[in-house]
Amino acid sequence: MKEYDAVFWDWNGTLVDDVDYNIDCINQLIDKLGRAPIDKDEYYRAFGFPVVNFYKKLGFDFDKESYVKVADDYISTYNAGADDVPLRAGVKEALAVYADKGLKQFILTASEKKIVEHGLSCRGIDGYFTEVLGLDNFLAGGKTEIARQYLAAHPEIKNAVMIGDTLHDLETAKELGMDCVLLRGGHASDEKLSSSGAPVVDAPNKTYRYVLQTGRGYQKSAVDLSFVSKYKSFYDDLKNTNKTEDW
Repeated sequence: MKEYDAVFWDWNGTLVDDVDYNIDCINQLIDKLGRAPIDKDEYYRAFGFPVVNFYKKLGFDFDKESYVKVADDYISTYNAGADDVPLRAGVKEALAVYADKGLKQFILTASEKKIVEHGLSCRGIDGYFTEVLGLDNFLAGGKTEIARQYLAAHPEIKNAVMIGDTLHDLETAKELGMDCVLLRGGHASDEKLSSSGAPVVDAPNKTYRYVLQTGRGYQKSAVDLSFVSKYKSFYDDLKNTNKTEDW
């Protein structure tokens, strides 16, 4: 039975529930082209990596306008309300359980590292992560090489699993020699996920069966429940009092 020592989490759509918000941001850019807004089905059909191809499918012509300018406009639009986008249901429980089990946890993202670090901090979950592996710019390039370099420098990570929400996450995991669990309700349609061949679940706290190798699903022990309860109280306290010194 395979025993993992690390979990690599995607950010957008996996931990943060930003699909609908992202579509709203994209539609603000599309409106500048004089085109009708897209719905979720159209978004699912077009979305993919590299992101420049996604923009092209939406009608952007980078022979006439700068991709850097469009990407910058998107980031400015997204960041304006990003702090209000909620975490997915089950995120805090899953992070607490994996921390309790001694797994190192990382963010592996095609987003800019500083933006994600801010997002983790403002949601009170930054303490769970050993490192945020992200880009040093806002152009949403590849994240595979970032992880490859990190793993080469940290041979103590022997057996990691990726948790994501798109086929790109699955492809990244395969290139890195990792297993992968995919989440429904993110930036890929159920149809795409179901045909991927990877395990697919509904929420972060439904991944225990695969990450902890428990067969029928992870049965929370009294210790685990106490751990989750402890940190839930802390987060509630943090939210209500702006308390930071105990973290």
